Amino acid sequence: MSAPSPSAAMGRVAVMAGQLTSYKTGEDGEPEQLHQLLTRAPTAAAVAPHSRGFMRAFPQATTMAEFPTAAHDALALDGLLTAEERAVRDKARAFVEREVAPVITEYWERAEFPFELVPKIAALGLGGATMQGYGCPGLSIMANAMAAVEFARVDASLATFSLVHNFLALITIGLLGSEEQKRTYLPAMAKYEQVGCWALTEPSNGSDASSLTCSATKVPGGWQLDGQKRWIGNGTWADVSVVWARNNESGEVNCFIVKKGTPGLKATKIDNKIALRCVQNADMVFERCFVPDSARLPGVTSFKDTNKVLALSRIMVAWLPVGMAMGAYDMAAR
Repeated sequence: MSAPSPSAAMGRVAVMAGQLTSYKTGEDGEPEQLHQLLTRAPTAAAVAPHSRGFMRAFPQATTMAEFPTAAHDALALDGLLTAEERAVRDKARAFVEREVAPVITEYWERAEFPFELVPKIAALGLGGATMQGYGCPGLSIMANAMAAVEFARVDASLATFSLVHNFLALITIGLLGSEEQKRTYLPAMAKYEQVGCWALTEPSNGSDASSLTCSATKVPGGWQLDGQKRWIGNGTWADVSVVWARNNESGEVNCFIVKKGTPGLKATKIDNKIALRCVQNADMVFERCFVPDSARLPGVTSFKDTNKVLALSRIMVAWLPVGMAMGAYDMAAR
């Protein structure tokens, strides 16, 4: 089924808005059909014992152990999705409700990442972004988006972890890496056996290539990286760091794969976050960090190549607040 045109989509929104304002109101003043929708929402479960510490610290919060199941297609997406996309969404939804919701509050309180969930995420078989082959399932962008929405509906941190790994680190190697690099890294990354981070942002700039200060200097047998990165998601524990640096000779932006434990690389956790609290963001320092010639991605010769990755990842980023809004709606409906 083809996607509706923007005008058609906006028309449907207008019709839905008109219907909402024309609904009869119930005894409590809510539109009658909306009232029926809200009162059909599932009831809350009892507060889980592991969440009580969180409630003592944040008594105004609702524990994730009480997170309701998604009982409604609130955004009327079903008719816009293929059977495969609905199946991916339903698989992701069942997973986060069963495995994530009961435990994530405890990790949020401690500002820790739920490493125990990574093998379970891998078992879903959804890793690999839109890549086809190399162990990647070749899912559509919409199928990936629906999985991201369901993850973000329960916890935006876990959704961000997956986005950084798949739609920044993995997809960069898939789109811009050599055949050897794809064969070496993609199968393990698709199965989450190796987790990636994407190091572009620096202490004084974000995705502004003209301000990139991390440098790459050609040396015998490889390259020397020097500089700093900041706010790098998954950066404290990533097995594979995709690092953007300015070529000292050409002045152009290049990209390199830096393995965990490489001498000259130091990653330090950024503490005291509130937003995306479970994601382990890092300050990364590269000091005379040597990588071999085989670590340079041949498909990157300028920041135009960086934008090929950002064009995909930003689509995914836009879906995360949709999931967060759906989660807020489900909570309110409950």
